[in-house]
Amino acid sequence: MKKFSYVIFAGILYFSSSILHAIEVIEILGGKASQIPIAVMPFKSFGTTTNIAKVNNVIKGDLSRSGLFYPLDTRGVSSSPNSDKDVNFSQWKSLEAQFLIIGRVDSLQKEKVKVSWSLIDIYKQQTILSGEYVGRKTQIRAIGHKVSDKVYERLTGSKGVFHTKIAFVEKYNNKKYKLNISDYDGYNVTSLLDSKMPIISPRWSPDGKKIAYVSFEKEKPVIYIQEIATGKRKLLANFKGNNSAPAWSPDGKKLAIVLTYNANSQIYLINADGTDVKRLVRSRAITTEPSWSPDGKEIYYTSNQGGGPQIYKFNLEDSEVSRVTFEGKYNLYPSLSYDGKLLLYLTQDQGKFKVALQNLQSKQVLKLTKGPLDEAPVFAPNGHMVLFVFKDYGKTTKIGTVSINGLKIDPLPLGSRQVQEPAWGPIKN
Repeated sequence: MKKFSYVIFAGILYFSSSILHAIEVIEILGGKASQIPIAVMPFKSFGTTTNIAKVNNVIKGDLSRSGLFYPLDTRGVSSSPNSDKDVNFSQWKSLEAQFLIIGRVDSLQKEKVKVSWSLIDIYKQQTILSGEYVGRKTQIRAIGHKVSDKVYERLTGSKGVFHTKIAFVEKYNNKKYKLNISDYDGYNVTSLLDSKMPIISPRWSPDGKKIAYVSFEKEKPVIYIQEIATGKRKLLANFKGNNSAPAWSPDGKKLAIVLTYNANSQIYLINADGTDVKRLVRSRAITTEPSWSPDGKEIYYTSNQGGGPQIYKFNLEDSEVSRVTFEGKYNLYPSLSYDGKLLLYLTQDQGKFKVALQNLQSKQVLKLTKGPLDEAPVFAPNGHMVLFVFKDYGKTTKIGTVSINGLKIDPLPLGSRQVQEPAWGPIKN
């Protein structure tokens, strides 16, 4: 997709007390935070179609999915203002809106459009951020995601993830598999790989240019790395036994992988070019599902060394091993938030598999989903949402997102696709 141009105008550095409270809740996993009421008006259309002007629906969907915002129903509002000078602030206060997004879409030559928008603080009665994007009409959803990113960052202090990509595996015709890439919300699906054999464990490289995954095309699990832009791929690991669970180091130079040279699965390190394979954790128990800490100094993993599966961490500097999870008898599939403060994992609770978060400082645990058969949770790159797999009434596997305050769960609009193994790509400038 070609880039579109963007101009940011200005914003006064300001955080309302409710916004600060929302951030604090994310930091400490403090129960159920109040969502911030925000109004997103339909963008006015000039010289283009009404459907193009409905970019506001993309923005509303993004902010709602985050779990921090509550987009208000604006269907009863008679008109959309052009600027903060035209805003009836008393009206919006009566609707309990804290912020208002307005905009317009202008048709340009060569099938291009210009989207202009403003973020207005209702209580300050002023515009705190505004800008414009220029792009092709076919990029209207991408433009909406970029607007959402700017609004999200302005109001939370954290980068938005609405313009990012995800990868997932699709099973079709009951025996074929695709490795797909789409927008984070499930739109614009494209296929990276088509195979007659299963594909599992896709993982994005830190720069977002490659994906490592496990393929069974050699009649056993082996690990490939594939370039997204060219489709070119190389065989990273095809050692004796099974090769699985690739996990990129934060600098992209190494991967932690799982090999079964002997009876049990063990974690190894390997350079991204396939050289210098070294065993990491030395244990007679199973060690699997490695995940790096953001600083690259620790690897979290699942092991049954204490009996049932629990999550442990291995310090790469002193080789010290310590147990991380203690609540519950069955915890697995670990991953770390971008700041290293939160541990995401799958837990068995009263016979149901649920997505859980643990604050690594306070040890507080929050269960984000209700199960019963949730799988494969992974963090968004800003750590504020989670991508996971769930069963639709026990039949079809679906991919959805859940906010880390547990307030918002949304399935991705992937239709009747049988999907699994999601992975969330990095934030790219």
